[in-house]
Amino acid sequence: MSTHRILSLFLLFAFTAFHAEVSARRIRVAPPRARGGNPALCTEAINRAIAKAGEGDTVVIGAGNWTTATIHLKSHLTLMIEQGATVVAASDPEIYDHYQPTHDMTRYDTGAGTRNANLTGDARWTRALILGQNVEDVTLCGGGIIDGMHIEDPLGEEQMRGPHTLLLAEAENIRVEGLRFLRASNYAVLGYELKDCRFSRLNIEQGWDGIHIRGGERIVIADCDIATGDDALAGGYWQGMEIRRCRLNSSCNGLRIIEPSEQVRVSDCEIYGPGRFPHRTRLERPITDPLPAGHDLIYGIVIEPGAWGKAPGRTDGIVIENVSIDNSWAPVAYSMGEDNTCGSLTMKNVAGTHIRGVAQPVNRQDCVRSWDVMTLQNVSVSK
Repeated sequence: MSTHRILSLFLLFAFTAFHAEVSARRIRVAPPRARGGNPALCTEAINRAIAKAGEGDTVVIGAGNWTTATIHLKSHLTLMIEQGATVVAASDPEIYDHYQPTHDMTRYDTGAGTRNANLTGDARWTRALILGQNVEDVTLCGGGIIDGMHIEDPLGEEQMRGPHTLLLAEAENIRVEGLRFLRASNYAVLGYELKDCRFSRLNIEQGWDGIHIRGGERIVIADCDIATGDDALAGGYWQGMEIRRCRLNSSCNGLRIIEPSEQVRVSDCEIYGPGRFPHRTRLERPITDPLPAGHDLIYGIVIEPGAWGKAPGRTDGIVIENVSIDNSWAPVAYSMGEDNTCGSLTMKNVAGTHIRGVAQPVNRQDCVRSWDVMTLQNVSVSK
């Protein structure tokens, strides 16, 4: 190859690298000025920076407190909440935007007609502090905090729950990593129809469910520390779910699968009670309510498609491996409805300790189905 040719290729490579570096910008959000001594809402400033960002850009929320209503994500973007920054949910539940489905999503609905109605078409149920719908190639990172503030909404679920902290719907190739979620007013993370997404190194404290996904393909939840006032992880209609190296603490259930799912692997996890934080629903009940505030972990893992309403389909390929479950009523439980079938459940190297109730590896609840194949290897349970 001639010297001229080599020089031309070098210049072309240098120009391409320089162009890529220039085109991928870092856009810092400018904090709005306070008025009358009160902190101003940062919603407009944050969303303006996101709207301004181009493909591959990073929007940076710097150190300090940023009080805001709904932040809208868009595709091919990184939203960085830097260490020392706290995104704080605004206190008025009426100023939040909601997810708007683009097609029929009713297969994921549960609890219609009850105080626990979770309906995709319900604008109140699908409000969120951070909302990403119909987006792809998005990263949320930075080491900062997102504080949901335990906002109460008398018109919300159970006449108390407010907006979710992060809602992702009809989304692909999402990365949420290295952030701390505090005091979710409902779920810390709610997902609908997610594909190729990864949630890693998250710290989630208080609120109701930690990460709750309804409809997911090729999802990874890894290296997360979750301590909630309801289920730590939940959802269903999963095809390929990897939960690994997580610590799950709950005042309800560690992992709760409420809809049919296939190829779910839970590995190298620690699930333990009692809950560090009381059950949110019991905590918020009136003093006259006979149910006290509770911290008890019910099940380490419960597989119950159809328990929250009709959810037809098959559950198969469930693997629980190298998992410890401490201080629960029972380590693992399952139930299947008339519309459900179940294939294989495999448990390897699973230890249940300080079990308060059913001292057996798998507790079959009221159920019309049994597993076609159940494999237990090195599984122990002790009181």
